[in-house]
Amino acid sequence: MIQSRTTLTEISKALNLSVSTISKSLSNSAEISLLTKMRVKEYAKNCNYTPNTFAVNFRKGYTHTIGLIIPNILNPFYAKVLIGVEKHLDEKGYNLITSISNDSIEKESKSIAQIGGGYVDGLIICVSKEAEIANEYDHINTFIGQGTPVVIFDRICEMIDCDKVVINDFEAAFNATEYLIINKGCKKIIMTSLIDSLHHGKLRSEGFKVAMAKHNLDTENRIIVAEDAIQLNQKLISVFDKDRDIDGVFGVNELAITQAMRIIRDLGLVKSTIEIAGFCNTIQSDFNPSIIVVNQNAEKIGMESAKLILNRIVNSAKNDYLTKTVDINLSY
Repeated sequence: MIQSRTTLTEISKALNLSVSTISKSLSNSAEISLLTKMRVKEYAKNCNYTPNTFAVNFRKGYTHTIGLIIPNILNPFYAKVLIGVEKHLDEKGYNLITSISNDSIEKESKSIAQIGGGYVDGLIICVSKEAEIANEYDHINTFIGQGTPVVIFDRICEMIDCDKVVINDFEAAFNATEYLIINKGCKKIIMTSLIDSLHHGKLRSEGFKVAMAKHNLDTENRIIVAEDAIQLNQKLISVFDKDRDIDGVFGVNELAITQAMRIIRDLGLVKSTIEIAGFCNTIQSDFNPSIIVVNQNAEKIGMESAKLILNRIVNSAKNDYLTKTVDINLSY
């Protein structure tokens, strides 16, 4: 049987003292006699009393709790961001409430409403895919308008005024593509993407195109984009069937790279003749050590987001919002 939590009121009745006296005794207030404090603390210890720090902080006007909303937890990128956020907040004595939007505006709005109303001191969020595609940010702007600081990372929208943490998506894509060209000698590279409808997906696509143009390489029929994995698979099969001379793949996002690797395997193409680069994680590179990984430094993104939100809590009156760009590198 689960016992209910002992309250200050119950201790007050048991010891025939006011709730205020109990509270001050447990806080070691100089207003209360040593004998009374010892009596109260002994009773509290015997009944396993633990203070409701959330309620105490809430009454004081702060919670020492930060909210985090991410699109999903299965993507290693977001899992590492979570680790970075939690690590920094823990060091600073803050708690973390995490919610998953599943890239849904409805779920994202509900999560914001649930943690709103003073239950958190600030919110860190990666905007849902549905919100970005629909260009719908009222639920986030309303939350900001209520006075709670917000930091956005990864997917950035200029219609939301707040602090932001980003990487240089264009530069990362350009560098990865150019590495395939210069260091791996690739001449027939295809780009594969499942996020071309998102702003950072477009930036990565543009980085690929500019790198290819710089080296006078053709991109006609080489840019393979789709909205779901099934459609992408079909397009990739068609492309690889028609042109067995493809020697490089640049993946704009993790799932797009996974699908390309599967098609290469299923079609029996020689892996060593097709170089792969893009935005993925070390799990995929474990299966294919030759993959050139764009390391987004997700944990650093999480830590920088946590730093910005705590700084904004202290300097909430300032209107000069900051955008922190986290450095990326290629792992090969």
